[in-house]
Amino acid sequence: MKNLLRTALFALMALAMLPSVAYAQGQNPMTQPLPVDPDVRIGHLPNGLTYYIRHNEYPKGQADFYIAQKVGSALEEENQRGLAHFLEHMCFNGTTNFPDNLLRDWLESIGVKFGQNLNAYTSIDETVYNISNVPIARESVQDSCLLILHDWANDLTLDPKEIDKERGVIHQEWRRSMQGQMRIFERILPELLPTTKYGRRLPIGTMEVVDNFPPQALRDYYETWYRPDQQAVVVVGDIDVDRIENKIKEMFTSIEMPANAKPRTYEAVPDHKGTLFGIGSDPEQKQLVGQIMFLADPTPAELKNTMTYYINDYVRGMALSMLNNRLNDISSHPDAPFGGASVGYGDYIVTKTKDALSGTAVAKGNDIVVPLQAVYREMLRAARGGFTQSEYDRARNSLISSYESLYNNRATRENGTFVNEYVRNFIDGSPIPGLDIEWPLIQQLANTTPLALINETFASMIKPDNRAIMVLAPEKEDTKIPTKEELTSALAAVDAEEIAPFVDNFKMEPLITVAPKPGKIVSTKEDKVWGTTEWTLSNGAKVIIKPTKFKEDEISMVAQAFGGTAGYSKEYIPTLLMLSNIMGNMGLGSYNSSDLSKYLSGKVASVGVSFSSYSRSISGGSTPKDLPTMMELLYMVFTDINLDANEFAAMQKAVSAALANQEKNPQHVFSDKMVRTWYNSPYIKSVTPADVEAASREQALKIAKDLTANAADYTFVFVGNVDLNALKPLVETYIASLPGNPKTAIKKVDKYNPELFIIPGSSIDSFTTEMTTPQTFAAIAEIGDMEYTTKNAQLASIAGQILTNRLIKTVREEMGAVYSIGASGSASRMGLNPITLSSSFPMKPEMKNEVLDFIKSQYKAMEKDITPEELNPIKEYMVKSFTESKEKNGAWLGAILGYQTNGVDTFNNNIETMNSITVQDVMNFMKALNAQGNYRVLTLDPAK
Repeated sequence: MKNLLRTALFALMALAMLPSVAYAQGQNPMTQPLPVDPDVRIGHLPNGLTYYIRHNEYPKGQADFYIAQKVGSALEEENQRGLAHFLEHMCFNGTTNFPDNLLRDWLESIGVKFGQNLNAYTSIDETVYNISNVPIARESVQDSCLLILHDWANDLTLDPKEIDKERGVIHQEWRRSMQGQMRIFERILPELLPTTKYGRRLPIGTMEVVDNFPPQALRDYYETWYRPDQQAVVVVGDIDVDRIENKIKEMFTSIEMPANAKPRTYEAVPDHKGTLFGIGSDPEQKQLVGQIMFLADPTPAELKNTMTYYINDYVRGMALSMLNNRLNDISSHPDAPFGGASVGYGDYIVTKTKDALSGTAVAKGNDIVVPLQAVYREMLRAARGGFTQSEYDRARNSLISSYESLYNNRATRENGTFVNEYVRNFIDGSPIPGLDIEWPLIQQLANTTPLALINETFASMIKPDNRAIMVLAPEKEDTKIPTKEELTSALAAVDAEEIAPFVDNFKMEPLITVAPKPGKIVSTKEDKVWGTTEWTLSNGAKVIIKPTKFKEDEISMVAQAFGGTAGYSKEYIPTLLMLSNIMGNMGLGSYNSSDLSKYLSGKVASVGVSFSSYSRSISGGSTPKDLPTMMELLYMVFTDINLDANEFAAMQKAVSAALANQEKNPQHVFSDKMVRTWYNSPYIKSVTPADVEAASREQALKIAKDLTANAADYTFVFVGNVDLNALKPLVETYIASLPGNPKTAIKKVDKYNPELFIIPGSSIDSFTTEMTTPQTFAAIAEIGDMEYTTKNAQLASIAGQILTNRLIKTVREEMGAVYSIGASGSASRMGLNPITLSSSFPMKPEMKNEVLDFIKSQYKAMEKDITPEELNPIKEYMVKSFTESKEKNGAWLGAILGYQTNGVDTFNNNIETMNSITVQDVMNFMKALNAQGNYRVLTLDPAK
């Protein structure tokens, strides 16, 4: 550490000259606190409670209300395992001022949806509750949200009847989470953390405690740990900071700090000699995974908000970025020793008192030793031979570009980004200087930190002691599960190798070697409804531009066309099933995918392709500065897509390895049974290793070139901070120059193949499979043929939300048959039977018939007994969402593309349409849907 600080001090001399980071004479700039963002107000009440308040107007008229607790499962005693998580659930089941379900009901009435805007999580050392995206035009709403936070902090009712009801819900959450990997994790965690409670404190707890603890035990835990000195209230949004501060003082000051409060300590993870091992297997584990970890002490709390923290974080980040790029390059070769690999740095598994540098490998076959050796070898290669200057240039340029974009968009940062920063500041002490400080600081770090410091630092992180190795393996005959001795010997063999320094190979030539011959804009049209400009090009392509100022540094683009992969013969099926994976690894021109990643370092520009049965889309994104680069990429997608043979083979091997054990996984079996039963097409099926092996690079190239051959098929839509004068020559050069023939352009879908859609009709199909943790998986889908209109699309969504609320109330809370359940209603602009109302969930096997009967009854009941009390909160939520979407580039882009698909505008008048919908409209919608008789049920039960 001393060498690091001494070297870093020279690297940071320029930082002292920053006007906002000035220090008095005699102070060490490395250890002095950085300033806190002046736009956040931080305060402390006399009882110890902390608060953070910030005014922010994106989105306009909304605010987020959080309460963070430095309380988690690490504080439980053995007979309390699971109480921290149970207590989190009980915060939604009654408080002094919001008894029973009033809290959720009231929030739903103002457009705050449970599970989406209202939620919480519990981890080892923290519990955080949120009420997000709250419409706060009325001050009474702000006050009520603060009152909810107050009640969570100090006034839970903890009704014994509600506790008993919640036991079943928690039990179902345990069933859902206790799958292959989690079962292994629970078994091996004590071996990786042998001397601390962290190894035996997963938040879900034990079902023996959950099922049997007396209600007083939960209250005792609540009163011991939910107290002001461990709590922070965070409010960010379009609020009056002074008013909110006064309300927090008014509401929270009276909460008493307990006398003789139990000390809140964080258990230290001691250093150890040599290596700890955690090796486990399970029949339902999908992949063979290994991880090697080098433990280190975390940054001391007193240094978290200093230059020391930033330089350490920057140096580690650069090293990890460069090493991950090396591992990605290796993965792109068919003879790669692993299916995938990465490195990272952070908490050691679940602890805050020890950090770890980790290297993770996914095996291609049935042996993890060779992949782990390969990752360790690359870590040693970097530690011994260092990184190269060209690697460092690319890594820091990428970091600078990402921070520049973040800084340029600072005026439209959403509430949640600030909230997350303040929660982490309270719980972890992470610095919050604000972008006005952080952006110049990052630039100075990038310009002054020498490569030698990064190489020296990374080399110091690889040590023979304080090491841990974890292996998660499928439990099957041909899997080689290594012993501790075999792993120790394997890594020692790598230690003994002479490892050559890394040689950085990268391309320098232009992406486009021959300049395109520009075309022309032949006509211009303005659309006042959408606020767009439309250009028709000389090659028949159409370009629509929607300039906005929602994000200063954001431009989004999608080119869409009718016609897709539906016409290809059956010999193309394996390739079509793999097409999204294949195109995710595309290269352009002479650049393969790996080369292209290096070429784009330091640029915020990307383009990707997606081909489906009846449509095609090429999507891209950039900043105004990097728009020319995105246009180059777009041009090359249409003229010279490349699928490197080696990268294609490497992708096949990696995907095959990922699928090798899927037949043992109940969730995969369930999905596979569903597509086999509900569809009657060889084109729609689960991908198997045999499909992966049979996929053809040549076929994929043919498909890609076929579907990008005629630019006149496409409509190109640009949304964001677009300057039309700057865009015009780029469009003429890179889009109007593309091959295009308006006479042969595909402008609609003439006919749909029924085999590519869910089979109409009703059915109940049941299957079984072996399960270690028994549960029943269920899927329900009702489809229908209705005209696509704005109203029908909204009615489908409303029906799904009403059904969701009924399922939560009865199936989750009253029956205790599930942990999580919901329904989704949607309308598609394309295809057959475009209306779908569906639900999919795991449940308690013994309650299967009761649950399915109830759900079916609700589909029918919604024809005649929907109430305004059910409908109105959903309308509030949707109006809020529609209002918010009017200030987002993505929403405008999606709406324009949708309008271009079938001419139905679901965006500009959506609030008026929503406000016009009545209870009778929803009931009529359900009558029309149910009358078509297309209700399907499929279940997967545990084998007897």
